[in-house]
Amino acid sequence: MNYLFDTNIFIRSKNEMPEDTWPTFWMRIAELIRDGKIFTSEKVKEEIERGNDELTCWMKENATSGFYCTIDGNVLGKYSEVQNWAKSTNRFRQTALDDFARVADAYLVATAAAKGWTLVTYETSEPNCSKRVKIPDACIALGVEVCDLNSAFKDLGVRI
Repeated sequence: MNYLFDTNIFIRSKNEMPEDTWPTFWMRIAELIRDGKIFTSEKVKEEIERGNDELTCWMKENATSGFYCTIDGNVLGKYSEVQNWAKSTNRFRQTALDDFARVADAYLVATAAAKGWTLVTYETSEPNCSKRVKIPDACIALGVEVCDLNSAFKDLGVRI
């Protein structure tokens, strides 16, 4: 099983488990990247690079060729599906739809759907939320598996 990581996995991990305090955690993430077990979207790369901080440097040092999934025709097809779902629910405010189209979230859902991968995020489902399109709800709508970091680590056999 391959896993596609949301931006919030990297940023929250950087904030709550800094590399100088949690070196084993970061070594294991780097191993998973090198072993081709975890991936992310080029859209996540863009979001992380905007931070221009230690996480940006860590990603540059540890990202391998193929770690950042590109937006190809299959992904764009699923992107259209996920955007159409979000618009057709008539639940979300226009600002929520605009944000969902702008940030990496919809591309992550689309990439996971196109590749048959599990999306890893700290977001939780909120089916009645109108202020934000939540990744787990979009995943459910498209039939994409979604889990948190601990569940992905457990499945991958990662122990720290």
